[in-house]
Amino acid sequence: YERLFQDISNAREQVDICFYIIDNDYISKNFLHILKEKARGGILVRLLVDRVGGYRINKNMRKELTAAGVEFQFAEVPKFPYFFYHLNRRNHRKITVIDGKIGYAGGFNIGKNYIGETVKFGDWRDYHLRLTGPVVKEFHEIFLDDWYLATGDRFPAIPNHDEGKSKIKISATDGLELEKEFDQMIRFSKKEILIGTPYFIPTTKLMVSLKEALKNDVNIKILVPLKADHPFVKSAGITYLYELYQHGASIRFFDAGFYHAKLIMIDEQFADIGTANFDRRSLFLNKEVNTFVYEESFLQELREAYLKDFDDAINFDETWLKKRSLATRINEKIAVLLRPLL
Repeated sequence: YERLFQDISNAREQVDICFYIIDNDYISKNFLHILKEKARGGILVRLLVDRVGGYRINKNMRKELTAAGVEFQFAEVPKFPYFFYHLNRRNHRKITVIDGKIGYAGGFNIGKNYIGETVKFGDWRDYHLRLTGPVVKEFHEIFLDDWYLATGDRFPAIPNHDEGKSKIKISATDGLELEKEFDQMIRFSKKEILIGTPYFIPTTKLMVSLKEALKNDVNIKILVPLKADHPFVKSAGITYLYELYQHGASIRFFDAGFYHAKLIMIDEQFADIGTANFDRRSLFLNKEVNTFVYEESFLQELREAYLKDFDDAINFDETWLKKRSLATRINEKIAVLLRPLL
């Protein structure tokens, strides 16, 4: 968080931030303190947090923010008569835009979990991008669209006339579109697909495309966490992983902490880094934002980091499968029934 907090502290005009989760711990309190200090200093600060993910932001915390001048709003507040529909549709985006010149987007939220300071998970592996140049305006437009939906207030994005040095594309999805994007990436591949995700619950369409790629001798690697941070989610993915393993995919469990990164890299030509998991919620329900990067030097560095984690991870194979306890196997059977909800 050091660079993010420093950039916010150096803001001269405005700071616009959207997160799915902000915890109530010393990291989040430091973060919110910086926002309050900037607002007191006359900087426009807008903070948008998902209503479900942000449940730890209590009434007193919200009062302190608004008293300091921070414009705070919850996103995707469940409403009647479609309460349960709205409850399922979350704003899973993590965007920070500073003065219209610096943008952050990626996988981490705000809290000590995300720097590996919890006994349960240990080290936390994630990818989060810091970007400058004209692409920042696109992030700002996404934030402002979400702000408008939450508040009814419409504002223009800050123009950015800086020259960009890298080829980057931003994709903001709101259900359904993401499955099509993932499918197109898989079908584009000719040599290699690298997938990193905390949750692997693909659709039938994506499974067909992955198996077709394997049939065409595409090398597919999938890295998922050994530890689970949600009940049933890891278990729900085992049958999919086993099916791909049988078709020739290489699959491993990250065991050096918790793997929260969201990555798809295709043929060393481009990488998709963002907020979207390889699961049904991201594919069909959540608001997500992903960044497609095409810069060769960055892709090489990213691929090396992924392969280092992959090489150090635990093999998903028949030996591992046979070691599962009876309780684990029962959990997996139950999870299969719950997959549409996960």
